[in-house]
Amino acid sequence: MKLALLPLTLHLMPGGKVPLRIFEQRYIRMVSEASRSGIGFGIGMLDERDETGQSDLFTLGTRVNIIDFYNLEDGLLGLTVEAADRFHILQLEQEEDGLLQAEVELLDNWQPCSLSPTEQVLSDKLQEVFAEYPELAELHPAPRWGDAAWVTQRWLEVLPLQSRQAQQLMAEDSCQPALGFLISMLTAPSQPEQRH
Repeated sequence: MKLALLPLTLHLMPGGKVPLRIFEQRYIRMVSEASRSGIGFGIGMLDERDETGQSDLFTLGTRVNIIDFYNLEDGLLGLTVEAADRFHILQLEQEEDGLLQAEVELLDNWQPCSLSPTEQVLSDKLQEVFAEYPELAELHPAPRWGDAAWVTQRWLEVLPLQSRQAQQLMAEDSCQPALGFLISMLTAPSQPEQRH
């Protein structure tokens, strides 16, 4: 499958939604072509910038579908996209206007599975995050709090993880490795206070 790519420093997993501001002509063309084709476009995930200000494009990305268009107050095009699949980039080429086109291989989505009683804390804490950030709750009006895959994917989107670590967890065949990582993070004992 061939997809136009929008390179961003965000991590988006299937089922995740994000609002975007589109202003460069090449990306306006990408949105127009994606709307006509019905296959959406790809979000290429960028690594953190190096000392020269450059960032590498990871081979793992996400195919997204446009679910809403709107005009922003500054006159720019706004859209909300929903991630459908993860993909591996097989080949990359750049068009004359700088738009990246990638030949990609789609990956299977993580299968839904139930949270164990021990893992329920992940769902509870995520509900607290959604309550604190209503804009997240608005993007996900039908949350699947009992689905380990859905909960894990939303955590990978909101946690400030290092790009390479996030990519490694996102590339796994199931949610289990990320689930284990998140549980160990959230249940790690806090450091005891030093006595003086």
